[in-house]
Amino acid sequence: MSTNNVSNSIQNSDKSKDAKSSNGITIPIQIVLSIALGIIFGFLMNKANIYLAPMIREQMLFTRLAMIKMFLAAVGMSMLSVVCIILINESTYRNVFNGFIKRNERINAFHLIMGGSLIGVGMVLAGSCPGTIFVQIGSGLRNSLITCLGAICGVLFYYLFLHKLLTKHELPKSSIVLQQLPDLIGIKRIYVNLIFGLICISIAFILEYFFPYKYDLTKSSGFHSLHGWSPALCGIGIGLLQLFFMILFKKSLGISTGFSVLVAQICRVPVFKQLIPSLESFTYGIQNTLTLLFAFGAIVGSFISTVLMNQFPLNEKYGANAWNSFFGGFLLLVGARCAGGCTSGQGISGVSHLLIGSLIATAAMFGGGIIFAVSYGLITNDWQFHAL
Repeated sequence: MSTNNVSNSIQNSDKSKDAKSSNGITIPIQIVLSIALGIIFGFLMNKANIYLAPMIREQMLFTRLAMIKMFLAAVGMSMLSVVCIILINESTYRNVFNGFIKRNERINAFHLIMGGSLIGVGMVLAGSCPGTIFVQIGSGLRNSLITCLGAICGVLFYYLFLHKLLTKHELPKSSIVLQQLPDLIGIKRIYVNLIFGLICISIAFILEYFFPYKYDLTKSSGFHSLHGWSPALCGIGIGLLQLFFMILFKKSLGISTGFSVLVAQICRVPVFKQLIPSLESFTYGIQNTLTLLFAFGAIVGSFISTVLMNQFPLNEKYGANAWNSFFGGFLLLVGARCAGGCTSGQGISGVSHLLIGSLIATAAMFGGGIIFAVSYGLITNDWQFHAL
């Protein structure tokens, strides 16, 4: 059979699958729900101000704590969402988790550490995470489109030069990075998720109590003009989206794959399909469509929040300069592809699954960001990142 016939067969197979709904929800309704969840995601991220460069950069120096409060609350609520799914229908959770493992079965510990570290450096340079690039675009932040362009170039670079090299071998099922913490310590998954979920949420609100979110908005000049909601409460809302993702779409929350789906549309042109064959799997299929629509929804949600605050377009002082926006965006997506996910995919979802590989990747993200931020401050004495 020729390559074209194989490709057509794949496309026809995808279309036939898309015409049906494995979870009883029609395709148009799934599309609407994906956009709606994206709007909620973008709105909450915007309200928590976790898309502003100073918030992200200074979190790495622990001079602002909004990001960690939101992250812990989101992870905690996501873990409790897993508990709910297991109680309602454990087979649904098993299918979701198996799908997550399938996407990570060729990513070893070195790739997780390397990719996570690149994400950490990219967060400091661009003042963004892969997912918050969409939130920044929605806010009208200057240079956010340049960050997006850097991210697109990062995806192209990864699939042109790194993907085949890094994903040559499938990991054995016994690999430590594919193991779940409950299996290693011999405690039922539901209990570990419940305990760790409550601990993460408790820490988030304890930090909120001692370091109120309004402090982050008033400690520097200019932030007093912004209004926000508690990052811990917004994190609860973000984590709750995990429950809807697993029930409605039978998948885990994640957004950086949206860039892969966006770039993969060039594979509809035969010459690009032959040049980057590894991207073709992101070109078709309802799951890819839903991922991209979720990202577009995040742009809309952020736009709505910014307009309601009369801040659109957001002042450029909350972003990065053009060079760091591009290079940071590039590193963010190269890192996210190497690590198999970003702060939402590996960070929130993977940690909620208590997957050892995700714990390694998340530690590398924050570790890489902290080391780079501290090193930059020591070398330049620019602890406020004004030059970035």
